[in-house]
Amino acid sequence: MGLEELLGEEAEDLLTHESKGIPKEDLLLPGPDFVDRILVDSDRSPQVLRSMQSVFSHGRLGGTGYLSILPVNQGIEHSAAASFAPNPAYFDPRQHRRTRHRWGV
Repeated sequence: MGLEELLGEEAEDLLTHESKGIPKEDLLLPGPDFVDRILVDSDRSPQVLRSMQSVFSHGRLGGTGYLSILPVNQGIEHSAAASFAPNPAYFDPRQHRRTRHRWGV
């Protein structure tokens, strides 16, 4: 299946779209030199830059300039109660917020 087929009726609009809001020159494009090109002029210490380069250099996306960070919540959904007595309400992020508010966290 081709890309156009996957995009369906919107294929032409999506594939020919040009943004009018952000100039092309203002985009910070990914690449293997992303840390050296983009982050080096920040106020980050050499140790932080070295760590960032290490993160950008590992995994399936290593060396591409792309970085995928998946959120991991080690709270309620990983507690014994969630494991041994499932309560679907605690998988709702709004429930987490209410619980944190009630606990003062």
